[in-house]
Parts: sequence; C-alpha cells; structure tokens
Amino acid sequence: MTTLLDVLPGMALRLSDVSKTLSRMWQSDAPHGSAEPSAFRASQMNLVLQFGLATPPDEAQRVFDQAIEFAQVYPCRIVALCPVKDANESLFVQAKLFSQCYIGPSTRQMCCCEALILGYPVNAAGFLENQVSVWLESDLPVYHWLHRVPARRIEELYLPYLKLCTRIVFDSCIEGADYAKTHWPKPETVMDLAYARLLPVRQSIGQFLSSYEPDALIAGLARVECRYAPGADGEAANLLRWQETCLDHCEKPGEHPDEVTFLAKPLAAASTNELEVEWQYDGGKKNFLWAHAKDCDGVRIKADFGKGAVDFPQHVKPIERVKELAEALFF
Repeated sequence: MTTLLDVLPGMALRLSDVSKTLSRMWQSDAPHGSAEPSAFRASQMNLVLQFGLATPPDEAQRVFDQAIEFAQVYPCRIVALCPVKDANESLFVQAKLFSQCYIGPSTRQMCCCEALILGYPVNAAGFLENQVSVWLESDLPVYHWLHRVPARRIEELYLPYLKLCTRIVFDSCIEGADYAKTHWPKPETVMDLAYARLLPVRQSIGQFLSSYEPDALIAGLARVECRYAPGADGEAANLLRWQETCLDHCEKPGEHPDEVTFLAKPLAAASTNELEVEWQYDGGKKNFLWAHAKDCDGVRIKADFGKGAVDFPQHVKPIERVKELAEALFF
C-alpha cells in the first residue's frame, strides 16, 4: 500500500543514517572565494508538519510545498510526519531526507533548506515526544502544523507533546469545528490558518469602520450575519468572532447594550460572492453590507450609519501562502 512517505519527495535513508547525512550534507568544495552552502543555512526554528491518515496524496504534496516555500523565507528545519495505520518494524527503518538550495539573482542570495520526512504510528502516544525530538534543531523553538489529524486523537495522544510547542496551527476550513472544542493545554498558542487568511479582509472592514464613532456602530445594532460560499465556513466563523470582539470593545464600561445576535450561515446557491458581512439595526434606518466577490479581489461596501449612505468598491488582495503561514505562526 502506498503511503504519504512514498509520495513526498526526498532521498530514502535508514533512520540510523539520517544524522550522519545531515552533518555532511551542506559541506562541499566551494570555489575559491565562495561560501559553502552551509553558510546559507541558518535555521531560526523547527517546523513539525504532522499529517493525518485522511490526507490525500496531492493535498499532502501541496501542503509540503507550502512548508518548503516558507522555509525559503524563514529558514527552518522541517520535520514532516506521515501516518502509518498498521505500524510494523519497517516503519522505524526508513525515512526520507529532502534538501534544496535556492539561488537568487546572485549567489549571495542563496537559501538552503532541509526536510526530514518520517513515518509515524498513529496509535503511539509517545512517538512525538520521544522520537521526533531527536530530529529537531536543539535550542530552537518548535512550531507544529496539524493537518487532518483528528481532534479526538490529539486529545488522547498528542497533548503532552504539543504543550511544549511555541505555536500550533491548523486550518478550520479543513478540520471543521472539532479543534475549537479541544482542551488545549495553552489555548493562546493555537492559531487557525483561516483566521490568518482573513488579514486583508479584517484590514478592509476595519479601515472603513474606523472612520465612524463607536457609538454610531453599536447603537441599535440587532444582528450581525456572516454568510459564506462552500468551503469558506472556517473564514466565516473566524470573521464573526473577530467582529464580536471588536464590537465588545466599542462598548463603554458599565453600559448594558442591547442583545446582538451573531450568526454564520451559507450563502444562497445563486450568489456570486465568497463572503458577505451584514449588520442589521432596529428601525432599519442604519445598515452595513460588505461583500467579497468570488474568484476576484473585488469588494463592495454599502453602509449608512446616520450620516448619509455610501456605496463604493474596494480592492482586497488575498494574502500570499507564505505570509499566511507566517501570520499564523508569529502573530
């Protein structure tokens, strides 16, 4: 049976040979006056990418490529963990080592990165804490990326290890709502990639609303809806929570504002939008609608907060994949 370990790129090695190969991998006879590749490999962190059994091979390749792109900008050692359902002795014999150097306009703009790709038994609770630690760069922070690892297995097997990580990231558009119910030992270290992707959206909405007084935004507000196209439910849930937090901050201490309903729901099948945000007010004299069109960067804002109606377009450029991961890991 083909596993993710078979699919991902790299040179097959026995585990006992990995450390020796790593120690000599970047050493070479560089031309006189030129720096060796090892001079361009200065890791800042460890990135552990843990796949779950349900990960399709093409999706695993896409996520792995994103990690490699990230390493070109933020030098790190990647440890990619590929699940094996029925573990046997051969699992602990084979691994893969991936390495590449990327050269810019000049050799001084070279970046060298490496990834260790290992199989792991999905039922072994101590594997991460005992085995993976051997392959990490010592004295550097560990960031952990979970991809299609079931929430129940995290609770049962992996929390002791994850509590040692600097940051844990996942994508709620892929994992669904189960991760939100997980009893993380340090919830402040857990970040959703769907929230990170919303950075341009939060900036778009925030910059527009910042021109109005907080009282004008919350007075009479009855309902906040975030509507989403298929596949964007994670972004919608995060965007709704962000709005609720921001509106809470608009309230003055000691005030008891009217109850506001916050709701995320699917868009109508005929809609040409990817995301919509609508605020509804008592009396219908005020309104706010933000709509992001599908497959383009176009946004439309329609609003009236009591000082006249506005209707204008905006341009919201999607965040790049590397910046999305950096936003989730570092901010």
